[in-house]
Amino acid sequence: MKQFTQIRAELQEKAYRPTGSMSQLGNLVAQAFKKHVEKAKMSQVDEKKLTKMWGDWCSKKGSALVLDYISKAEKKAKLEAGTFGVAGMKGKKFGKFVKEPSYSTEKQDYYLLSNDFVVMIQGTQDAKELKNMTKAMKGSYKSTEAGTLDGLLGGDAKFSSGATIEIRDTFGIIIDDK
Repeated sequence: MKQFTQIRAELQEKAYRPTGSMSQLGNLVAQAFKKHVEKAKMSQVDEKKLTKMWGDWCSKKGSALVLDYISKAEKKAKLEAGTFGVAGMKGKKFGKFVKEPSYSTEKQDYYLLSNDFVVMIQGTQDAKELKNMTKAMKGSYKSTEAGTLDGLLGGDAKFSSGATIEIRDTFGIIIDDK
């Protein structure tokens, strides 16, 4: 039987997602960003570089991934495309990674997105449409407006008063310096 240190030495992964429950969208975003991070030199990753990588990734691939998920959820909820016109997430301006203390005996760094990973959408005020969309977006819930987030279509997403659907996940990544 192999010891943990032998198994770990054979792993090819350089970045890991900590265990824990996340929404369906949170899992998609976390996995895609983890794959993006693995392309970088791990020894050069720190809070500042990881935050910049997150912002750049969000403004390109991350936004497209979230918008695709929202459009699929609208279809699943049997709503017209564009029913939810305002969409935003913590990205380039509002997303920041902070280094957390690591109690591992291995040489690993644990980074956490401050104040959680957040995606909010707003559009219809119809109670039935909101309920259907909340069901279609697994892990989401009705919320109050957040004010301003990074817009998925560029610029800022400004949320007015009214019904909002939110997905919020704790988002962490472990960088392994092998």
